[in-house]
Amino acid sequence: MNRVGGSMMVVLVTALLTFAAPTAAQDNDIGRAETLLLNVIINTQLMPNIVRAEKLADGRLALGAAAWEATHLRMPEGDPLLLPDNQHGYALESVVGLTYELDHRQMILTVTAPASAFTSSKINQLNGVFIKPDAVQPGFYLDYDASVSSGDRGYESHGLLLEGVAFNNWGSAVSGLLFTGNRESNQAVRTHSYWRKDLPGPMETLVLGDTVGDGGAWSRPARYAGIRWARDFSLRPGFIAMPMPSLSGTAALPSTIDVLINNQRRAIEQVPPGPFELTNVPVTSGAGEINLIVRDLLGRESIINQSYYFSPRLLAKGLSDFSVEAGFLRENYGIRSNDYDFSNGFIAGTRRYGLTSALTGEVRFETQAHRQALGVDLVALLGTFATAEAAVATARTDNIPGNHYLFGLERRTQKGSGYLRWEYFERDFVQFAAFPGEARPRERISARLGTLLPGNVSTAINYTAQTSWDNSRLDLLAVSLGATLSDGIYLSSYASKDLGPRNGWSAGITLNVSLGKQRALTASTNHGRDRNAINRVELSQSPPGGPGTGWRVGISDAPSQRWYAGVVQNTSVGSFRAEATDSVNNPAVRLGASGSIGWLGGHSFAARTIGAGSFAVVKLDNIEGVPIYRSNQLIAVTNASGMALVPNLLPYQANQLSIDPIELPFDVEIHSVREIAVPFARSGLLVDFPVYRSRNALVLLRLFDGSEVPAGARVTVFPGEKSFIVGKRGEVYLMNLSDNNHLTVQWKDGVCQLNLALDPAGPSEPRIGPLTCGEQP
Repeated sequence: MNRVGGSMMVVLVTALLTFAAPTAAQDNDIGRAETLLLNVIINTQLMPNIVRAEKLADGRLALGAAAWEATHLRMPEGDPLLLPDNQHGYALESVVGLTYELDHRQMILTVTAPASAFTSSKINQLNGVFIKPDAVQPGFYLDYDASVSSGDRGYESHGLLLEGVAFNNWGSAVSGLLFTGNRESNQAVRTHSYWRKDLPGPMETLVLGDTVGDGGAWSRPARYAGIRWARDFSLRPGFIAMPMPSLSGTAALPSTIDVLINNQRRAIEQVPPGPFELTNVPVTSGAGEINLIVRDLLGRESIINQSYYFSPRLLAKGLSDFSVEAGFLRENYGIRSNDYDFSNGFIAGTRRYGLTSALTGEVRFETQAHRQALGVDLVALLGTFATAEAAVATARTDNIPGNHYLFGLERRTQKGSGYLRWEYFERDFVQFAAFPGEARPRERISARLGTLLPGNVSTAINYTAQTSWDNSRLDLLAVSLGATLSDGIYLSSYASKDLGPRNGWSAGITLNVSLGKQRALTASTNHGRDRNAINRVELSQSPPGGPGTGWRVGISDAPSQRWYAGVVQNTSVGSFRAEATDSVNNPAVRLGASGSIGWLGGHSFAARTIGAGSFAVVKLDNIEGVPIYRSNQLIAVTNASGMALVPNLLPYQANQLSIDPIELPFDVEIHSVREIAVPFARSGLLVDFPVYRSRNALVLLRLFDGSEVPAGARVTVFPGEKSFIVGKRGEVYLMNLSDNNHLTVQWKDGVCQLNLALDPAGPSEPRIGPLTCGEQP
């Protein structure tokens, strides 16, 4: 090689080495990272999955973002590193207080981190979760309560109360009638008529028709016909509207938290390492104490203590309650059917709002043709001691103003409670829905103090006083005392004194003794204002929740009731009662019946009173005599049609209905023995248990010419479209048949059809045939 060629070679090699060698910028830590697949132990806890880590050139150890989140470590501030696998991550050295040890031989990374290095965990203790109610099928039911009484002269009087409810997915329409009569007259009165739609999601209710308004804190409710749109927290059972306490702490290791409220364990929670916050701890209203016992895996304990005071008068911060009303006031309810003041309509509204967890405000307005009113109310916590309330309202009637003032103080504890409430009404303040000539109150004071004494003794004192602008006065003092003497024995007493002009008093004492099996003995003596004592002794047995009998017998020295007896018989179709009393002037006998009749899903039914609750019609494929359980308690038994009505379901809650497979016949297919029903109020559900009687039959098939249906032919059964194969001698075993079946038989060279009817009262697996299968038309 000549000198020129050698020089050129040196230049080329130098250039290649220069371009191939990394520059200082390229020779970074990540460029020469070592990839490691590790088992990670963090604060003594082994992570469930293998973690990929990167050992950087400068010795730092980095984890990818996914692995970082799996450790529950708080991600450091600043820009993340770009790892060789193009994932972002962080170096463990960037966490203050964290130490680690890497075992290359066993590929184990042991990390020790302070509690502050972990992300916070939040545990919400409230379980008032919204459960969407089941779809409502159209239905109807009529509640009735009828009675007739007679005396020594024969028939005396009768009464009948009816309430009809029609329901579907649009809501419930309700209407009631009251019929009363005696020897001289009869009367029929419409009690109410309205349509109601509940919206469980937003917890709101819309009512059109007869209803009762919300008087708010300083006004009063009134019965009217019109419209009402309002919040209803009861549409979400378990939802707690008042503010609940929150507690926070830290745990260096995975820990168990015991939640103690007033020294009673209420819950156990598991928390990962790091800061934690326990929110909405469900506590009883009033004053109390919460203790959190935090116990880690090493058995170390720490205690977090907090006193609290909460009141149902408060709303949680940011939570609102409202009612908007408009209509015409109703008078003489239960006496007249349509007594409305159409000349004086009104519009009213109330809005409550949780301003803070310790302060709730309310605004209410009322407007009528001759009266307008506006008022505000504030309820506030006084530390952990009590709640205070203050309200002021003004009303202008025929352009004459008047004011209303209110102040209240309430304290509740586990050992007792008490309140004081004072109201003052100016002379020209006219209350909402006041009727002509109604006495206007001037000052009203009410107070109560109750406490628990040693020995299971409770006592309370109540005081009520009211003066009116017409100079009338009410002044009443009452004292009560109750004591549990032993298991099943309870003693209660009361005394009241009128401190006003009438200056009368009354007192009484009652002894209740539980005898077990729903039986009780009650003895009482009462001294009335007429200074006559009435003594009474009664023995009773309460009727069961399902079918069964209840009764009571008693004697007294009251002239109007020297002895009395009664019996109640609960059945699956209603409740029936009979009562008899003996008095000085007129012994009497009363007979009564109550219950409901209705229709749902094409089925009529009769049951005990449904009322404002919910119910379910249960179907079990014509299987008679099967017990139905609600929350593991016997509630009904299926009839000859395999149906049963289950009353008293809890609206907007998950009601568990179940059957016991042991109590089912052997020839049934059981797909489920438990169903969950979530009904709307004043409505019903059709619950069809997937339990089917398996009706099978061995059928011999012949063709129209008398020959056997070929072996291997396929038989399709309608309804159900189930297929079966014909065996030798034209025999086929058919399963899950209905009362009336249509068979289609197909084979290689032909097809034919026939109908097969089964006797419902026949054997469960009959042998049928031979049957002729005709040619398909």
